[in-house]
Amino acid sequence: MRIRLQPGKSDAAYTMLFKSNLTLAQRVDIGPESRLRTGKILKQIATGNKVLILHQPGLPETWLAELKSVLSEQSLEAHVLILPAGESAKSTAELTKIWSYLQQSEFSREDWILALGGGAVSDIGGFAAATYLRGIKLALCPTTLLAQVDAAIGGKTAINLEHGKNLAGSFYFPEIVIIDPEYLSTLPESERKSGMGEIVKYALIESTVEEETEYKSGHLPLLKVLENNFTTNISWNDPSLLPLIASCIQMKMAVVLKDPHESRLRRCLNLGHTLGHALEKASNFQISHGQAVASGCHFALKLAQSRNLIAQAEIERFTLLLEKLGLDKSYPEELSRQTLLNAMSSDKKRQGDAIRFVLPEERLGKVNLATQITLQELGEHI
Repeated sequence: MRIRLQPGKSDAAYTMLFKSNLTLAQRVDIGPESRLRTGKILKQIATGNKVLILHQPGLPETWLAELKSVLSEQSLEAHVLILPAGESAKSTAELTKIWSYLQQSEFSREDWILALGGGAVSDIGGFAAATYLRGIKLALCPTTLLAQVDAAIGGKTAINLEHGKNLAGSFYFPEIVIIDPEYLSTLPESERKSGMGEIVKYALIESTVEEETEYKSGHLPLLKVLENNFTTNISWNDPSLLPLIASCIQMKMAVVLKDPHESRLRRCLNLGHTLGHALEKASNFQISHGQAVASGCHFALKLAQSRNLIAQAEIERFTLLLEKLGLDKSYPEELSRQTLLNAMSSDKKRQGDAIRFVLPEERLGKVNLATQITLQELGEHI
């Protein structure tokens, strides 16, 4: 690019616009025993030989020991840090601890952070990888259903701040995400159910995603697949589960490739999350993320109905699906309206006295991406 300044105009202001032809790519390896190829995959991608494994208490020792073994087979040096349980792992203190460990252990940009666990580990692991040395290699091995269909996919990283969830973060895409359904074999039933709470969100946005991206649904829409094939008893080796996980990943990546930094379309992935995050914070994270999102989706449907965007019959259909999957449409009565409003007022999508909501419209599967809802109106419907 050349810029020619006119004689006598060297002190004039001007604009330079640079455009990149770089394309976004995301590798996801999915299928039975894909976890056993982790060492080979990391070795193929980068020259570094150090891997910092991040995990939380409660991870079965089997998975950690197996991972260390497959890394050792490829002469990769495994380091391990155990983070606090749940959302408490996503703090500035824990982030600093990770940075310090990386520095003391002389990790380079070609070395790895590998997050082994659920969404909280993926979130802080990704943020640490994005910020240390302005970016080191990142691998994600999600061991929960929710992380496999959502948290580990799409490049969002974050930690929590005092006033809300995921208020500090970045977009940083992992080099590799490894999805192995056998990780779900040791997952408590409550966690599998929580994962379904995020999956029902995908069912509510599928038509919009298909209309605006290269994603193509199967011979049955995701909503119908859930209604026909799944109940509260979700087995990790159910033959319908892996295709369901793959569909969610394909849907999310179709959205992310079209809108990686959430300028418009990617907002659809936030359906149910405004109230969902508020429920998590107000309950001190005693309500799981998936359950909170499911309740948030039901709330979004009620808001949509109040604005004549969707019929009551669609809400009833969604309510039946939640019941079938063992998910609650509502939330504990002890969480007061004001408590939830206060939590929502710190939402990232707030603009002045209103919050930008994603609302279903016309039918289940289609959404409106930018409805402004005032805090007063929210208070009337909580």
